[in-house]
Amino acid sequence: MEDRPPAFPRDQLYEAAADEASRSHIDALHDELSKDRPSAEKIETHVQRLREQPALLAIVTNWFDDPRVQTFLGDLSSAGL
Repeated sequence: MEDRPPAFPRDQLYEAAADEASRSHIDALHDELSKDRPSAEKIETHVQRLREQPALLAIVTNWFDDPRVQTFLGDLSSAGL
């Protein structure tokens, strides 16, 4: 299993975030990715919340759809973490 997915674009998302609620979702996703045992389900939930924000949609989608991120999530799911 890959240790971590490609760098999460936290700074870029923060710059594009319109409000504190959006930033809290960014932080929640970052925190989940930083855990020793991240949850693929929680990561996907956080990504969906960020995709609801038009200003964040392209940034988070480009990161999330990266094949390396998808491999990381698949590895998490198959490992049962």
